[in-house]
Amino acid sequence: MSGTRTTFVWLIGLFTGVLLAGTAVGVPPAEYLFPETTRGFLSAPNAKRLTEQFNKTQLGKLFKDPVMKPFTEDLRRQFDERWSDVRERLGMSLDDLRGVPSGEIAVGLIQLDKDQIALAFVCDVAGHKEKTEELLKKVSKNLTKQGAKRQERQVAGGRGMVFELPPLPGKDVDRPPPFALWVQRDDLLVATDNLAVAEGIFERASGKKGKSLADVASFQAVMKRCQKDAGQAAPQARWFIQPVGYLEILRTLRGERAQRKGKSWVDVFKSQGFTAVQGIGGFVDFGVEKVELVHRTAIWAPPPRQLSMKIFTFPNQEDFTPFPWIPSNVASYASFYIDVLNAFDNIGPLFDDLVGQGDTGVWQEVLDGLKKDPNGPQIDLRNELVVHLGNRISMVAEYQVPITTTSERLLFAIETKDDQAVARALDKMLKNDREMRQIRVGEYVVWESVPEDKAAVPAVDLDLPGLQPESSSRAVASHPGRESSLLPNAAITVASGHLLIASHLDFLKKVLEKREERFSLAKSVEYRMVQKALDGFNFPAKSVRTFGRTDEQARPTYELIRQGKMPESETMFGRVLNTLFGAGKKGVVRKQQIDPKEMPDFQFVQRFLGPAGMQMVSEPDGWFLKGVLLAK
Repeated sequence: MSGTRTTFVWLIGLFTGVLLAGTAVGVPPAEYLFPETTRGFLSAPNAKRLTEQFNKTQLGKLFKDPVMKPFTEDLRRQFDERWSDVRERLGMSLDDLRGVPSGEIAVGLIQLDKDQIALAFVCDVAGHKEKTEELLKKVSKNLTKQGAKRQERQVAGGRGMVFELPPLPGKDVDRPPPFALWVQRDDLLVATDNLAVAEGIFERASGKKGKSLADVASFQAVMKRCQKDAGQAAPQARWFIQPVGYLEILRTLRGERAQRKGKSWVDVFKSQGFTAVQGIGGFVDFGVEKVELVHRTAIWAPPPRQLSMKIFTFPNQEDFTPFPWIPSNVASYASFYIDVLNAFDNIGPLFDDLVGQGDTGVWQEVLDGLKKDPNGPQIDLRNELVVHLGNRISMVAEYQVPITTTSERLLFAIETKDDQAVARALDKMLKNDREMRQIRVGEYVVWESVPEDKAAVPAVDLDLPGLQPESSSRAVASHPGRESSLLPNAAITVASGHLLIASHLDFLKKVLEKREERFSLAKSVEYRMVQKALDGFNFPAKSVRTFGRTDEQARPTYELIRQGKMPESETMFGRVLNTLFGAGKKGVVRKQQIDPKEMPDFQFVQRFLGPAGMQMVSEPDGWFLKGVLLAK
């Protein structure tokens, strides 16, 4: 395959294609067609129902509104551009799929061996003979125009078209040339880039022996758990990923063995015990249960969980009420329980692999330096700070208006067992840090980052592997600057039984303000609506609960796109986009892909975006998540 983009284009682009194709009913069991080595799977069992249900939602109405036409057309243009790799290899555009499926359409990413992968999609075309023939004619014309050599042949008893494609640029000339294969037999249409995969799909469709994705234990467990929650209802869309194999496929697609020093990401995943997560997948349904959207996700990770997997111990609890000091108008709120001391005691090997890039003992060196270095804080981090922290962690976000690239405000709150002990530990850690200064905000002592232009020395920071162009294995305590810091303007204090870490002092001040209970998040109408919906799931104990005003969450991204400044965004989402789609060079800002011209004011879009929430339950064999999006 030509690159990572192709993977995501298939898994997301085909799903988008389904939404664009009003079709009839027919549901072949796609999981019985794909081989057991399928590592990524996406299916719409009933394309017509999915389309109809989506169009009934406020999101569906938003995208169909004439005012949004310039925006949606630009999105379609970008999908077409992202689809170019697939179009060149298989000769099919997204529009070519319109009207072809009559029932289920599914796509799979298949691992043939360590360095060989295949893509395949299957489609029920019962009753759509003319549309299918039109598609095959377009495919033949498109690929022949690209210089492909066409052959007609029988494949597994079906009519097949095999196209030998021109060699891909930059590929070894001694490798077999790539090819595309289209086969139709009866009501089943298959497209793939591997003959054996196509033959296997048709053999399984005929009932011949051969293990399929449906035989994989992790797939069975994930689908069974989601179906248990859904009851008799058939899902509108299903998805599944086998994590280790999927990561290996991504590495193969990129042509990477190890882009970073030390271990590769796949090797880290394996060596740290994350192979315990054997499967992740779920259901997505629009316009059901009197809500806009319901999503279910199961993570199957049966015991034993070893090494760094021990970090992820999320005990179920009952109390998730937002604290009185959380303002009512925040954009999002999340709260979860984790065994903090256990996580701290097991973080070392993972820290060594990620930050130390495979060198052992880096985490211990950091702890020893904090404790014994005569020029350091001389603090026993575990016994003077961590043991005094509780197990509940909350996160809050809001956005200042007017929206700018620096509008995002974040706050992390960690429950404390002993406020005074935590305050003493903070004082010990920060009092000699020349990049932090102590101020008072009312009755509270606050530690604030010194503005960068006033800082006397470079910041002590922690590299985030993969989010910086370079990192050093042993230089944990030296950093060329603060530009990659997660919270470069942090403000920290201990108040109301919590260690509060804010991205900006102004947000911390807002949280510390005295307010009447009726102005807290817990009393807001939208929060209570979401809480009622989540309570209806009948999960009395859970480990995570979230709340979000999707209009407020979407506002920064939308407004920055309108301003043409999304690539300059300093929000977390903006940083992720810049990392994924940027030029890969320090200081180089990526080019914005969406044309902001004629985008309507956000006030129009806002009317279609309601509140949302999600909760997670820790179970013996993993975790189960369920969330909703409500109507505005």
